[in-house]
Amino acid sequence: MAAPLISRRTTLGSALATPVLLPLALGGCDIDPPRAEPAPGQTAPPPEDSALVASVVAELVRAEAVVAAAVAAVPSLAERLAPVADAHAAHREVLAGAVPDADLPTAEPVTVAPRIVPALRTVGRSEQRLLRAAREACLVAASGDLARVLASVAASTSQHAAALSTEVVS
Repeated sequence: MAAPLISRRTTLGSALATPVLLPLALGGCDIDPPRAEPAPGQTAPPPEDSALVASVVAELVRAEAVVAAAVAAVPSLAERLAPVADAHAAHREVLAGAVPDADLPTAEPVTVAPRIVPALRTVGRSEQRLLRAAREACLVAASGDLARVLASVAASTSQHAAALSTEVVS
């Protein structure tokens, strides 16, 4: 039996609803910081998740540095890359809050070509790298809450990477 065809109306309605519904879905990104002492009947968060969170936070810091370098190299990209920078900052804040004792890493200096298309390509490659790191971390997270937050980071990053890839060619 052939798969049912999707009408243009359904496709268009989905495309129009995505920008409205996506922020609502991502607005639920939250993770409670682990307690110093586990509550009775609960176990402490797995220590391997702390290292995992630290690695994803480091990738977010690196991705933020790439976006900042792109904006510094091509100031006209500031408005276009603002949602990417805002999402990275929000995700970094949430994840860093889950391991408050960890030091926030610093990013290596990044050089970006002072032209729009190469700068966007650099940001796009950075987003793909962050996406891979978030997906891998999501798969190995011992905590379900952490896995959900990492999945949200991966979904957000995937959307930004897809948008950037269409902007580079258009």
